[in-house]
Amino acid sequence: MKVVSLSLDHKILESDSEVSQRANQYGDLVAKYLVAIPGASKHIKLSDKTTIVAAGGGNKFVSFFRLRNYLRKILNKEKFDLITIQDPYFLAVLGLCLAKKFHLKSEIQIHGFEKLSGIRKFLAKKNLRRADLIRVVSERLKQRLIADFKVAENKIYIAPVGIDVVKIENSRPNLKFKEKYQNKFIFLTVSRLVEVKNIQLQIKALAKLNNKNIQLLIAGEGSEKDNLQKLVAEYNLQSQVDFIGWLDDLGSVYKIADCFLLTSNSEGYGMVIAEAVLADLPVIMTDVGVAGELVRDDVNGCIVAVNDLETLQQKMGPLIKDKDLLAKFKVNSDKFKHKILNKSDLINKVVDHWKSVV
Repeated sequence: MKVVSLSLDHKILESDSEVSQRANQYGDLVAKYLVAIPGASKHIKLSDKTTIVAAGGGNKFVSFFRLRNYLRKILNKEKFDLITIQDPYFLAVLGLCLAKKFHLKSEIQIHGFEKLSGIRKFLAKKNLRRADLIRVVSERLKQRLIADFKVAENKIYIAPVGIDVVKIENSRPNLKFKEKYQNKFIFLTVSRLVEVKNIQLQIKALAKLNNKNIQLLIAGEGSEKDNLQKLVAEYNLQSQVDFIGWLDDLGSVYKIADCFLLTSNSEGYGMVIAEAVLADLPVIMTDVGVAGELVRDDVNGCIVAVNDLETLQQKMGPLIKDKDLLAKFKVNSDKFKHKILNKSDLINKVVDHWKSVV
C-alpha cells in the first residue's frame, strides 16, 4: 500500500521533530509514505519508504497551485493507493480532486475545527461527505460529524492522539518543584498560551478563591503570555502563579500536582488530559474534547461549562479541603486509562483502517 499524506504542519520538515518521527513510523508499515506540504521547495528522505516534500512557495494560492502540479506529476508516474488529508478545508479540496482523478481512496483527519464559518464551513461539509474514510480523535467529534455535517457513521473511526504512556507513567516527581511548593495545593495547567485556551479563567478563579495556600503552575508558551502575566499582576497573584514554560519531562510536574485544570473554549481531543489521567491526577475541565470520555463528572474529576467562572471556582474550592474526594478521583483514574492509546498502537490502528478501504 502506497500512501500520500497532505499536511500543513511545517514541523515535519525538521527531521528530529516528533511529527517527522511519526511519519517514519507510518512509513515502516506501508510500502511507501509521501508527505507533501505547501511551502518553499524542500525534499527530505527520512527513510527508504518515507519522504517529506515541501512544494510551492509564494502566496497561499500560488503555493497550492504548485503543490497540485507537483502531486499530479508524481501520481502520473507512480500508482498510489490512498491520500490522507490533515485539513478539511482548502487542502481537502485539492486532495479529493487528486483522489478522483487518479482513482485513489481518500481520508480526511479531523482533530478539531478552527474558524468554522462561511466558506470554510461550506467546504468542510462538502469535503467530509465526499471522503471514503474519516478519522476523528474523540467520540464528541464523531457525533458532531453525524449530527451537524450529516456524514455517514460507517465512514468514521475514532483514533485518539497517541501518548507516550510509559514515559508519563514512569516519570518521577520533580523534586525541585515539590520542595519549592511544599504545603501548597498545586493546580497545574499545560497548554499553549493562546486565547482559545482561556487560561485567564483560571487566574480569575484563583483570585476569587482568595486562598494563599494555592499555587497555580502554568506550563507552556504562547502569544498570550504577556497578557496573562499582566492579569496576574492586576490581581496581585505573583507569588501564587508560576509560569514554568515548556519542560522536557512534563510527567515529572504532573506527579507533584494535586489537580489538573483545562479551561479551553474548544478542544478536538486534549492530549494533556490523557497525560493527567495517566499520572492519576484529578481533573477539572470545561465541557470540550474528551470530557465525558476520559473525565467524568464526580468520578475522576469535574466538568464545567465553557467560560463559567463561578462554577470553576465552586469546583476548585472543595478539592482543596476534601482529601477523601481528591483520593477518590485519583483512584478512579484507572477506570479510564484503557482508553488511552500508546503511540505505536495508534499508528497501527490508523494503518489498519487505511487497509480496510484500499
